[in-house]
Amino acid sequence: MTHDGVTSARYFARSVSGKRARWAAAVISVCAVAAVFWAIVEVRGSHLKAQLLATPPWTVADDTTLVRFATDQAKPLFAAHCASCHGAAMMGDRIAGTPNLVDAVWLFGSGSVFDIERTILFGIRSGNAKARNVTDMRAFGQRGLLSDGEIRNVVQYVLKLSHQRYQAEAATEGGKIFAGKGECFDCHSNDARGNSDYGAPDLTVNTWSYGGDAQSLYNSVYFGRHGICPSWLGPLDLEQIRALAVYIYSASHQGT
Repeated sequence: MTHDGVTSARYFARSVSGKRARWAAAVISVCAVAAVFWAIVEVRGSHLKAQLLATPPWTVADDTTLVRFATDQAKPLFAAHCASCHGAAMMGDRIAGTPNLVDAVWLFGSGSVFDIERTILFGIRSGNAKARNVTDMRAFGQRGLLSDGEIRNVVQYVLKLSHQRYQAEAATEGGKIFAGKGECFDCHSNDARGNSDYGAPDLTVNTWSYGGDAQSLYNSVYFGRHGICPSWLGPLDLEQIRALAVYIYSASHQGT
């Protein structure tokens, strides 16, 4: 190889080596910046997690930063653990009797973050000692507490209460059973507006977990209803449960 050839080869080698070094330095710089960025994200995330738990449930929904953070945290949790029962759009399933979570009607409590969080924590008839399980819907037909005709009259009365088409004479008889032999008032109250302490639904708003048509109502009275929500304390940590409660509360107050 000539002298000029050797010189060119050495120059080329140095040039390639320099490019590689600059490339490596650029990659290292990008990785360092990314590492710093993710460290900042992690620190901020840890701070927001602590703040989400430290903020009282009755004020947390007023903090837009925490609501956004909780929503980001809760969406994948809801999809993984809740959507199979309540649906991806949170609108419930009348076949399974899982309630709509985005309307303004609640079986237990008033739908506050505190009420929602308690349900997620301990469940409904879940076996947890703190679960919501004071009462449930008795099987009036299966247990022989009411006859078939009496149940059908009660159904007509409930149709009347919920502002649907009903048979007047049957509804009148059903009202007597509601206030008397059936003792329906004991859970649903004398005005049929329910009792959120028991989870007894308001029968006047025409919003139903299992359906409000005549056949669905008949099935509810005849066979009873015993819906269950598991306790998520354990499978989920406290921060995840708070995030879900805030997310569901926010979803139910969209546009209000």
